Amino acid sequence: MSEANEGYGKGHFLIANPVLPDPNFSRTVVLLCNHDEKGSFGLVINRSAPISAKEVFADMGVLGSPSEKIYIGGPVSPSQVFYLCYSKTPLQELDAICDEVYLGMSWELLDNLMQRVVDPEKNIRFYMGYSGWGAGQLVGEMTRLSWLTCEARSEFIFQKNEEVIWANVVKSMGKDYEYLIKAPVNPQWN
Repeated sequence: MSEANEGYGKGHFLIANPVLPDPNFSRTVVLLCNHDEKGSFGLVINRSAPISAKEVFADMGVLGSPSEKIYIGGPVSPSQVFYLCYSKTPLQELDAICDEVYLGMSWELLDNLMQRVVDPEKNIRFYMGYSGWGAGQLVGEMTRLSWLTCEARSEFIFQKNEEVIWANVVKSMGKDYEYLIKAPVNPQWN
């Protein structure tokens, strides 16, 4: 990886800087699920969708849902659904993203996972769409200081109230970053 890529990659959070102009990412935390020279892929973990998971799954012909909420993973391919699982026991059939967090998108595996994951309603989260960057695009955004980064932690990904995830992740980075929490969403309001 180039020097500009050091410090983040798969299993890291991208924390939107309050000055990031794209409304799709205002005060979001993205779990980076893949990052290489071809591009980057991640899921916004703190933006719930205005519809219920049951509605989405009914439209897909899937009966029942382990979760009431479904989240907006990003603006790319909004009809594609992904899921993140928290499990202390390794889930070999899924892609390990960070400690005890696994990514899946196969519906065939879901019934089996529902029986193996402890408390699936709490420990499986569904996401519509994803966040994607082409080759070099994320590096450019990092150069413009659009994102802060830190290692991903499951307690933030599966936090009950998604509205406080961004602020909690920023606080976890230390006192030097806490001023960002009070920054206006629109810098012109300053």
